[in-house]
Amino acid sequence: MIQDPDVPAQAGHDFGNVTAVHPVGAAMLALLSVMAILAPRRWATLPVILLLCFIPAGQRIVIATIDFTFVRLLMAAIWLRLLLRGETTPIAWNHLDRAMVAWAVVAAVFGTLQGMTLSVLVNRLGIAVDAMMVYFFFRAWIQTAGDLLRIAVQFLLCGFVVLVFFLVENRTQQNMFHVFGGVPQFTEVRDGRLRCQGAFAHSILAGCFWACLVPFFLVRGWLGRGWILPACGTAAALAIVVLCASSTPVMAVLFGLVGAVAYFVRGALRWLRWLVLAWLCVLHFLLMKMPVWHLLARVDVVGGSTGWHRYHLVDKFFERVGEWWLLGTPATGHWGPGLHDVTNQFVAEGVTGGLARLLAFVLCIWFAFAGISRTLRSPLLPRSTRLIAWSLGTAMFMHCMNFIAVSYFEQTVVLWQVTLAACASLTLVPGASPELQARHQGILVPS
Repeated sequence: MIQDPDVPAQAGHDFGNVTAVHPVGAAMLALLSVMAILAPRRWATLPVILLLCFIPAGQRIVIATIDFTFVRLLMAAIWLRLLLRGETTPIAWNHLDRAMVAWAVVAAVFGTLQGMTLSVLVNRLGIAVDAMMVYFFFRAWIQTAGDLLRIAVQFLLCGFVVLVFFLVENRTQQNMFHVFGGVPQFTEVRDGRLRCQGAFAHSILAGCFWACLVPFFLVRGWLGRGWILPACGTAAALAIVVLCASSTPVMAVLFGLVGAVAYFVRGALRWLRWLVLAWLCVLHFLLMKMPVWHLLARVDVVGGSTGWHRYHLVDKFFERVGEWWLLGTPATGHWGPGLHDVTNQFVAEGVTGGLARLLAFVLCIWFAFAGISRTLRSPLLPRSTRLIAWSLGTAMFMHCMNFIAVSYFEQTVVLWQVTLAACASLTLVPGASPELQARHQGILVPS
């Protein structure tokens, strides 16, 4: 979900509550807003994708302490389009939709009770409204698998241009997007490697963003008209991941590969999940002297990884459960050195809204995977629909593995919302009426 701006996070996420509008950024926002209102339906998502890829999240207007980020302003224009054109397509409500609303309510209420100030109330309401605007726009817009593939192609084409900017940044050691604010001018170097980030809030998030798009690029090849474009788009996304020089995106790609290969043993997947869980229990209770989450401290794919910090954060999260379970906690810096940096989405959910927000977040993930599982097991659906479901499941798996090592904010949150919305629209998530489920099965075939 959308990371709270006042929650300590990765370096570079320090541009909240400050108006920063570059003339080029303002012109692009105006152009994209007009495009969002006037463009044909098939192109309605392109303005959002262009904004995510090429305008840093530091661009925003602050009025009376309220941050009007460019994403928020563009989504307002899109919802204006939906109302003016009467394009608010009715959706078949299911448990994932209800869980998303519950998460938004909990985030607003419990987050406000934690701070008990007007500024906190405004902040938490903003988080909830942003989440609902993004999720339900894509929930209504994605009606067929063809809609999802169209989004994939739009991201894919943008990826080629993003790669050019990353290559220039890698050669010059300067980020061309720094003029907008929100990203540093000089590229971070760790262990002799340049960690490029482009318009994204952090190099790790940039890599995670493009890594999690690969399943959509590949399924476009399986169901589209040839492999040349999807293969090139995948190569571009993987090149961006390499240029980010971070372990988490590389691990996301490896987890995605595991998810893709698991398709060939999908009949035994339920047993494999239980075996993995059993093995983790054996490690935790019998074989390891440290808790099983100490495995996080051993992850270092590209060198310079902060695996021990991630382990330490999770360890203190469990140790101090009495401090955060009710409403969360306003700060985590006192947990240990460097633990003000909450590099775990599950921890961030608990810290910002207590156990209720964490459970609502986990419920969203649970229902998304439940819908994917039911779709894969349905004998009435064609192979193309099952491939779409599997690609969504692989992307969800990659996001969930990322959550163990990073907390999402800014652009990457929108991609997470898009993935959840696609799961709610294109899989058999529990909670819809039998009639709606039957109708749903009829619209899953790509257009």
